[in-house]
Amino acid sequence: MRVDYEISEQALEAVVLCALKGIEGVRALEAVPRSLADVFRRGRPVRLESTPEGLVVDLLLAVPYGVAIPELAARVQQEVDEALFLATGRRARAVNVTVGQVVPKEDHAQAG
Repeated sequence: MRVDYEISEQALEAVVLCALKGIEGVRALEAVPRSLADVFRRGRPVRLESTPEGLVVDLLLAVPYGVAIPELAARVQQEVDEALFLATGRRARAVNVTVGQVVPKEDHAQAG
């Protein structure tokens, strides 16, 4: 039996945000600096595009000062891909991570 269904963009964004909450030292960047505003429509920290090859995820993140950004970005990519696969059965074609802000650890803890 074939089951037809659709998953809304908001639901997929929620899956991505839940995956981010599980990673210490990272959060979606709510306030977009003007220099990056054109990159992300309406300044949203999570942007999704569904393609025949899979989902393309664009993330705008804030990280605390002192973390190894390349390792953290790789972990974000893995966790988001896995969360989307578990929720939808589809792999992400790309998880693009942009670090838009580095904040002092005490500021990051208060905001996150």
